[in-house]
Amino acid sequence: MSGWDAEYGRGGIPSSYRDDPSGAVVWAFSRGLGGERGLDVGCGTGRNTVYAASQGLRMVGFDRSAPAIERARARDGTIEFLVGDLADGLPAEDGSIDVLLDIFVYKHVVHPEARREYRDEMQRVLSPGGRVVLHLAEPTDGYYGACPPLGDAHAWPHAVLDPVVGAGSVLFTLDELCEEFKGFALVDSLARRKDGDMHGAVYERHTLTTIFTTSTPAAPSTS
Repeated sequence: MSGWDAEYGRGGIPSSYRDDPSGAVVWAFSRGLGGERGLDVGCGTGRNTVYAASQGLRMVGFDRSAPAIERARARDGTIEFLVGDLADGLPAEDGSIDVLLDIFVYKHVVHPEARREYRDEMQRVLSPGGRVVLHLAEPTDGYYGACPPLGDAHAWPHAVLDPVVGAGSVLFTLDELCEEFKGFALVDSLARRKDGDMHGAVYERHTLTTIFTTSTPAAPSTS
């Protein structure tokens, strides 16, 4: 995690230095998100966690970076912020989460098996009708799309390496993401094209935001 710890000090990625919530999160809540409890996976410095709490959710945020969590706790001392590793599972009880935020985290889980385990954890913690908000970069993104290949035959579909942070990413089209989330139902999606800063330069950013919900089998017919 030294690369991410350094990034939160350097401030090259918008989530490292911005205080306002991600536009993806604001859009998602405008689509009718609600409930009682929320979980912000890879919350960083807590900007999206705080926004979700302002919308009425009792939030928990967690991240592997201790420096990021220190900043999150300083941002809002009323929210529970935890240092934790996604590989150890999600810090929530079964069926307890109404809204799960994943803002540029899923894309860093480069191995398909690890992503499958993460999706299983999502299914475990989500309440009936709970929502997952995913925000990530598309293969055509001006920054990530131009990054060098990750060089890992087990990472797909579009695996690249951010040479500044030293972190791998997988990039998805909407169809590819829906294929991965076959155990969920797509509620809404938004593709955005806008200029944005990355590591001190401006790129045309191509991002995708999706809202998924847990899908349950239809009740058997009694006729």
